[in-house]
Amino acid sequence: MSVQLPPYRPIKHRSGLKVMGAAFHALIMRELQTRFGGYRLGYLWAPLEIMFQVAIYLIIFGAIMTRVLPGMDYMLFLVAGLVPFRMMSTIATRSLGAVEANQGLLMYRSVRHIDVIIARSFLELVIYFFTFVLLLTILAFIGIPISFANLHVVLFCWLTLFIFGFGLAMIMMVVGYYGGEISKVIGLIFTILYFVSGIMYSIHIIPEPYLTYLLYIPFVHNIELMRNALSPTYPAYHIDIGYFLKWMVGVNFLGLLMYKAVEKDLIRSK
Repeated sequence: MSVQLPPYRPIKHRSGLKVMGAAFHALIMRELQTRFGGYRLGYLWAPLEIMFQVAIYLIIFGAIMTRVLPGMDYMLFLVAGLVPFRMMSTIATRSLGAVEANQGLLMYRSVRHIDVIIARSFLELVIYFFTFVLLLTILAFIGIPISFANLHVVLFCWLTLFIFGFGLAMIMMVVGYYGGEISKVIGLIFTILYFVSGIMYSIHIIPEPYLTYLLYIPFVHNIELMRNALSPTYPAYHIDIGYFLKWMVGVNFLGLLMYKAVEKDLIRSK
């Protein structure tokens, strides 16, 4: 009696790009669930949170800033500062716990630690850039003067600030993995930067020599250039975008160096 064997079916091996794409998709879905799965408003929470902050600052500082803010509507000023800063700081601070938060997915050989950082950073870019476009559309609709002649400069500022934030994220991932309680200190540092970097007030009201010290903060030049692009009457004499770009390259170089130095330890921790 002969036994009939099932037909031979060769095993399909997925290409490296397909494996990377599947891992990236899984990480993005996990991040979306983590960020918005617990809220009824879902993805609308990000723009609503920014709108709430803008409204609070308008109530507190609106009357003063309308008089002293040079060449720009205060609502536009806030949107052009709050949204990009939140993107950068969220990319960095959420990377502090990236290894522990994604330990389940990191058990798969196809998922590397840097994939987690890429997925998280890309998601924050999409969320906050959509929020930025939505809020600019609302401001234009209610009659706030916005210049669209330099949109390429605005996109350049967003791209370079994202790259800067990605470099910070790689550093924060390593610091968060080895640093323990230092994560709380990092959060405090970003809170201080939020209040001293001209996000809610114009740096032009800061007298010398404090203004010179403030301009040592690299991302201030990026945000100020974005404001000038959206409102050309806003002063730009203090902006040194080359200084920011040097920091961007340096931060990414340091981040990659730190990641490669500890990559074997991170892999062994899977």
